[in-house]
Amino acid sequence: MRWVWAIAAAVLLAAVAAALWPSEGAAPPQRSVSDAAEPAGAPTAVSVPVKPTATTPAAAGPAASAVESLLAPATSTPDITAGAAAQVERVDDRTVRLDGRYTVRGAGTESDPYDITWDLLGSLRGTVDAQAGKFIVPGRVGDLRGAWVRISGYWAPPLQVFETKDLMVMLNKWDGCCVGLPPTPFDSIEVSLARAVPVQGQHLFRYGSIRGRLTVEPFAAGGFLLGLYRLTDAVLEQSS
Repeated sequence: MRWVWAIAAAVLLAAVAAALWPSEGAAPPQRSVSDAAEPAGAPTAVSVPVKPTATTPAAAGPAASAVESLLAPATSTPDITAGAAAQVERVDDRTVRLDGRYTVRGAGTESDPYDITWDLLGSLRGTVDAQAGKFIVPGRVGDLRGAWVRISGYWAPPLQVFETKDLMVMLNKWDGCCVGLPPTPFDSIEVSLARAVPVQGQHLFRYGSIRGRLTVEPFAAGGFLLGLYRLTDAVLEQSS
């Protein structure tokens, strides 16, 4: 699904570039007849405006380079840096509290996944900054990589299809366009299901519980963070 975000970023940046780039039909100011009057005996010259092309120096300047970079932002999967180790407090046989704030239940296995919260995933807002080139994942999240986790949230397929194996699960309601709150990489997870699920005829907002293997993998384009969390081999356990 990350190509969807990359295309969205390219479209947005192309719109910005179009607003900044001069209109193709615009022509330089022309001299009027009155402006052309010269003193007697003064030499006259005819100025023929030349429209810059891809081979002229005007099109090869810094402005053209900037537009090209906007229209085709480079996508990348940056390397992450391990942050501070988690402080683990045992609450009971199945429950721990991480860094004195985030509660996690379960064993991290497929049959008994960790129950995690959006509050825990969102805590990386302070340590991941694509524009600054900072991708630090502290132990409270980094230690969960590769483990089986379960989370509940609103989910949606990427396209209008009859069935899908790709979902986006989010903290907030969003219809993909105009209704609700668009997700950020910190409150959404890309999901790859082990088996396709039907989506035809279901209502706009779907809520469910999803279990899968957690991957923490920043995905950036043009200095913007487009993705961070993924679930693979996932199963949609409950949905309404």
